[in-house]
Amino acid sequence: MNGWIFIDKQKNITSFKVIQRLRKILNIKKIGHAGTLDPFATGILAIAVGEATKSIHYFNQNKVYKFNVVFGEQKDTDDITGKTINRSNIIPNKKAIDQCLRKFIGKHNQVPPKYSAVKVNGKRAYKLARSNLKFSIQPKDVFIKCLKCVEIKNKSEFCFILECSSGTYVRSIARDLGNMLGTYAYVSELRRVKIGKIEEKDIILLDKFEELVHIGDHFEVMHSIRDVLDDIPAVLIDQELSLKFRNGLSFEYVNKISENDYLLVETEKKIVGIGKAIEGKIKPIRVFNL
Repeated sequence: MNGWIFIDKQKNITSFKVIQRLRKILNIKKIGHAGTLDPFATGILAIAVGEATKSIHYFNQNKVYKFNVVFGEQKDTDDITGKTINRSNIIPNKKAIDQCLRKFIGKHNQVPPKYSAVKVNGKRAYKLARSNLKFSIQPKDVFIKCLKCVEIKNKSEFCFILECSSGTYVRSIARDLGNMLGTYAYVSELRRVKIGKIEEKDIILLDKFEELVHIGDHFEVMHSIRDVLDDIPAVLIDQELSLKFRNGLSFEYVNKISENDYLLVETEKKIVGIGKAIEGKIKPIRVFNL
């Protein structure tokens, strides 16, 4: 069993709990996910099984989120699960919000939330925050392709659509947007609706997947490594080069490939692994035992 499963994560369950349950359902040890969802969030959780776990690092697709922001209140976690630490009577209108959203587009320097898994001096930020310790988190570069306010839910709550790079914190966007508008803000609802080409029509509830496992039909909803990594250029090689690659040896390859590009190396029958173009040669990075 080697491939990807795209689960529709429900509220009030951690991404780790989903992994634990799938490990038990499938009776498999090698399993991992690409991109954690907070317990209160829902939507697409990308899970790799078996040899596909070796491809998690290379699954760096843009993600699309639909989320609601409440203005006029600050939560310590920057989301609905936290405790209120500040309030403001200032509630922006949609025109003011739209003007601010333009400032987020493109390469964006973002500080992750204090309640996040980011490490600060070797310790998780959320553990430091829970201990009421003072600390600062270094900003990091993320890329925001699109950010729009699409609906007014009520006087203080608005709905947004975001397309961004991996590693972007939606809670930080809400927090920063509130600051720009002279007030406070937090995320009240959050759903991941797309990763790369994977959309909501491609996902399955955990309970439904378990039902399919019991009757042996779950393979129909799994995605191959090739399907998931279709954004990486592929190189077709013969059996002789395949054996060389599997043994950790580079091979010469002359083509219009940028240096340090990751490449999906395959034969006519199966995927062999992931290589990297270095000085006219393809060097093995990961080898799949399929």
